Amino acid sequence: MPAGAPRRPSRRELLELARTGTPDQACRALTELADAHPGPEPDRDPELRELLDELLLRSRGRVRLRAHRASRVMLDRDTHLRHTELLLDDPRSDVVRSAVRTLCRTRWRPAIPALTALLTHPRPAVCEAAADGLAGMGEAAVPALRHAADHARPDRRARYTSVLDRIRAARPTGRRPGPLDD
Repeated sequence: MPAGAPRRPSRRELLELARTGTPDQACRALTELADAHPGPEPDRDPELRELLDELLLRSRGRVRLRAHRASRVMLDRDTHLRHTELLLDDPRSDVVRSAVRTLCRTRWRPAIPALTALLTHPRPAVCEAAADGLAGMGEAAVPALRHAADHARPDRRARYTSVLDRIRAARPTGRRPGPLDD
């Protein structure tokens, strides 16, 4: 390094800065950690996983989203999708809709119950995104939707049955009867 050039923080210092720094410092540290990640192999450092879990659960706003972005680059697919599922509880509906689209596009089945619960979200745009996503997931979503419809109040049952109807309508013809067939 040339004389007078600023020293780059070590990985340990970046992890600590992401945990304890201001939101701007935490975001910069997470970006540097992700940029320094060597490639497609997931990072196996348990301290990094714990940090990202912590930031996704406890932080707000930009830091939470930056931690999520870092998890996509640095961690394995399933861990990143579990982190994406945590964003379904975000107070910002645009973040929730984005998480819904990601989970449904990847057809990540463990998220189906949480996605089904979003059909009763107070924001219509979130409900619509969840309905579209579940309909796109097809037959995999049927058991959770049926369970929710069976246990829903009568005035909310249509939220679930309408998605079930969309799945039924999208089913190819000439197919053997499935769980939607009574």
